[in-house]
Amino acid sequence: MGSEQPAPRSREPADDARQLLEWRVEQRLNALERLIDAKLANLATKIDGQAAQVGLALAAADKAVTKAEIATEKRFESVNEFRQTLSDQTKTFIARVEFEVVRDSHAKHLADLGSRMDKIEGRGVGLNAGWLYLVGGITVVATLTGLVLAFA
Repeated sequence: MGSEQPAPRSREPADDARQLLEWRVEQRLNALERLIDAKLANLATKIDGQAAQVGLALAAADKAVTKAEIATEKRFESVNEFRQTLSDQTKTFIARVEFEVVRDSHAKHLADLGSRMDKIEGRGVGLNAGWLYLVGGITVVATLTGLVLAFA
């Protein structure tokens, strides 16, 4: 399988042509095998390179997923903390029924106080009017007495 031509075995032209043809076929087969081996080696190199890149991509994706999971976990912790705060806050709220009872009671007390104030103001107005009539009457009597004494 060298590059040398084979030595002719016999002197007949047909035999020489046949040996030359076999040698050429063998040379071409050898060249084809070398080409296939080179292509396979090149393909193996490319596959190894891509496998390494896929490995790096998977590692980066795994890292990104882990980071996203941690961020989501922190977000849920914050949400749970907010929910707990709302739950604690609602425990301190007064119930609607209790509020309505207290509101109605206060409304009744305010109405009673308003009624009392109206009565007190009414008495005060009546008392003030009474004093006004009394002072006016005394003034009229004093004026009339003064006039009668002045002309008498």
